[in-house]
Amino acid sequence: MVKKRHLLRKEWASLRTEIAQITESKNIPETEFRPLSIYDKWDKIEEKIYRSFCTSGYSSKKKRWLWIFFKLDTFSLSNLPERPENYLDKLIDESETVWYIVNETINEANKFWFYEGKIKTIQMIINESWFDELYLVSKKYEWLICINHHDSLIATGEKMTTKLKLMEIKNQ
Repeated sequence: MVKKRHLLRKEWASLRTEIAQITESKNIPETEFRPLSIYDKWDKIEEKIYRSFCTSGYSSKKKRWLWIFFKLDTFSLSNLPERPENYLDKLIDESETVWYIVNETINEANKFWFYEGKIKTIQMIINESWFDELYLVSKKYEWLICINHHDSLIATGEKMTTKLKLMEIKNQ
């Protein structure tokens, strides 16, 4: 059993390792982007995100597709002319530090990796790596943005749904 656990941990490390290699090769300082560790209490952040944005039907045991369980008003855009991540810096202030959560799926099991950083740096990481789904969350838990596996750009939280609606109007 110990050997199998070790293999599972090694499998889970692929996306996290890829992101670490990107930050190292690009010399990205921790003030711009960094992984959260157990000392950052990422599990408490995760639970607060679920409480703030998801209905009680969402189980933290089944880490998948938070956007189906949003309890606040949402707004989404699909079939955008560009990749959805290219719009993130139009929605999030460049000076704001946000939570970046990326979903990795291996053998139909899901894992969320938690980071914090600035949006321009996060966009660079996104463009250099792969993701199944990703979430950007205000550190004040005021809004959440998701890019899901359908390449839909989804916002919840009043401030961000308004910004996304305005962005849609400008692009028409």
